[in-house]
Amino acid sequence: MHVALLFPPAADPRAPHLAIPSLAACLKRDGVRVTVRDLNLEGLLWSLQPDVLVEAERKARARLAQPDLTSRDRTQLLDVLASAGTVMQGAGRALNTLRDSIKFYDPDEHHQARALVRSALALVSAQVPRVRYDISNAAYEVDGIDRTIMSDLVRVTADREANVFHEFWEERLFKPLACDRPDFVGVSILNGQQIIPGLTLARRLREHGHTVLIGGTVYAKFVKELLERPQFFEVFCDGIVPYEGESTFRALAAGANLRGAANSIPNLIRLDAHKRPALGPTHVEDVDALPTPDFSLLPLDDYLSPLPVLPILTGKGCYFNRCKFCDIPHINRVAPKAYRVRKPETIAADVANLHLAHGARHFVITDETLSPNLLMRLADAIEDRPDVQAAEPRFVGYARFEKGFTPEVCRRLFRMGLRKLFFGLESGSQATLDHMDKGVDVTVARDVLGHCVDAHIGVHVFSIVGFPQETESSARETLAFFVDNATLLDHPRNSFDIHPFGLDLRTAYYDDAATYGAIIDLPALNATDFPISVKSWSNRDGLSQDDVANLISEFNTTLHTTFRGSRLYPEQHWPGFEEYAVLYADHFDTRPFNFRTALPSPGDPQRFHLAWASQARRGAAGEPEFRPWIPIGALSDDEVAQAVLEPLPADPMDVDTLLGSLAKRVSLPPERRSALRAALSDLIDRLLAERRLWFRPAGLDCCAASSFGERNVAGLLKGSFRGMPATSIRPVR
Repeated sequence: MHVALLFPPAADPRAPHLAIPSLAACLKRDGVRVTVRDLNLEGLLWSLQPDVLVEAERKARARLAQPDLTSRDRTQLLDVLASAGTVMQGAGRALNTLRDSIKFYDPDEHHQARALVRSALALVSAQVPRVRYDISNAAYEVDGIDRTIMSDLVRVTADREANVFHEFWEERLFKPLACDRPDFVGVSILNGQQIIPGLTLARRLREHGHTVLIGGTVYAKFVKELLERPQFFEVFCDGIVPYEGESTFRALAAGANLRGAANSIPNLIRLDAHKRPALGPTHVEDVDALPTPDFSLLPLDDYLSPLPVLPILTGKGCYFNRCKFCDIPHINRVAPKAYRVRKPETIAADVANLHLAHGARHFVITDETLSPNLLMRLADAIEDRPDVQAAEPRFVGYARFEKGFTPEVCRRLFRMGLRKLFFGLESGSQATLDHMDKGVDVTVARDVLGHCVDAHIGVHVFSIVGFPQETESSARETLAFFVDNATLLDHPRNSFDIHPFGLDLRTAYYDDAATYGAIIDLPALNATDFPISVKSWSNRDGLSQDDVANLISEFNTTLHTTFRGSRLYPEQHWPGFEEYAVLYADHFDTRPFNFRTALPSPGDPQRFHLAWASQARRGAAGEPEFRPWIPIGALSDDEVAQAVLEPLPADPMDVDTLLGSLAKRVSLPPERRSALRAALSDLIDRLLAERRLWFRPAGLDCCAASSFGERNVAGLLKGSFRGMPATSIRPVR
């Protein structure tokens, strides 16, 4: 038997996903021939090819001539096209930067490359109406389409204009599959942003005569809904595997007939003889018996990372399994145990196998949550494997704030190679935590953060505002938690976020909504076929959605100031994504991370220089030189900004020397010097925050910034010197 496994867009291609390599390993062990294609990665790389971008720009410009174009669409098109030259010239360079063993670890180069890739995808999206394709946050959306409504899904998957990958699939996917026809094609849909491209892909594959099975965690939530909707199978696929797929394909490989009795194949929904959906028997895998995931069929060098970062599994499910806002208990309800664990010795063998096969040293443990006990047992297993110790593996993973993360445990886990833990705090209010049955003590959380930080293990803290019956005072306790623990979280390796609450179906809060004062708009909910979250609801006894939005905006402003310099809250200077976090942590284990997003405080001795970001031009070629001793009042803001900041001092210096050097370029009486220095400091901080200026630590061996962009940096500084008294500038030579 030959099975082709496809991973559709849209996701962030930092590294491969675990699902398909895991299934591929099982199929190959059973003697099945397997083809694997990461169409998410391939589609991105195809989209960034020069000829594709040139054609995208041509089509986007042609859209400007359409008489029915709205003013909003016109504005968006013009904005995208304004950077088209930069995008077409720099997209290939951006990909190289993200794979470069030096530039990747320069946070400014890294951020610029990611931003340029996103701009390229905005151009690709702009060539057709209504589509938004992005990798950060990953998205594939079509205006006017609700992916929870069956009729919308049928309509959008038949619309060629809504598929930016149409030509790529026709030439590079459907033709090879036609020549080497697999018996089954599996399409994995794991996230909401994959629904539209994934179902479009499945539908097109069926139109090309393939037998298509859809798997993935998205549709594990909709077994009941799928059993009531035969149209889904008539349009999109021959079957859906809502649970684990190993037993399904094992049965097919053993000769089970897909057209036979509808309930004869494990974990498979398909139409029966009466054209009604039917589910076969449920089968749960022994996770410890699964083979090491097989990544050999994927182009690991093509991902947006300088080194392979591979996902591994220690267990499925959640050992706590009680949080009222979480739908993981529903997804895992088919298993006899809430948490099925792989033996630590098996995990250590996985690490050894993947290092031997791919040279991989960096791993993301994909479990929903890792207990300190399991991690310590893994440390023991690794200690018993000299081959694993020699590889010096590095890990990141998810955990709960447990008392078991003692100082001794954290130090041991750091020695094992653990470099970052992602914790779900959810709230800084103990009352709110108790309300959601989180099982976390705020005091313990603060202690665990300190133990991790002292052991040099990075942390990320997830938090949420707007739980059912949450008040403003309890929400403010979440802000206070981050402000009060700023000294713990200040290192750039640490990160955190605050998100608005979303009421998910299949959770305790939804199931008992009336008890918790959640008033659900049932007509709106009932109008959907595959809802994951409640779109319209009100918090009768707590914060409204407007209250939540206003509080988060206020919190972001406060936290931006609190953590000024070490990060650009809510952004992150040290990349916070799991795969990038483990690489940065390993790289900077023995190197100082001296990059900043704001100038150091007055008196700070750190030496540095400033450089313009390489995508920013400082004035058009051929502009006349500045005339000496012209009153500032006679100059535009652009000219003043250029006069003060161009040329930037080349020699490293501390912040006081830098500001003093720049201030000398403007003739002012002595009593105005302090105000000028403050204005310059604010201006530079804003440019650093916009990442148009880069903070270069002394001794940094980096490539000189080059000018290849189309936008004039000074043109973005309108108002920077507005209100300063009329005076004059010295000539800039």
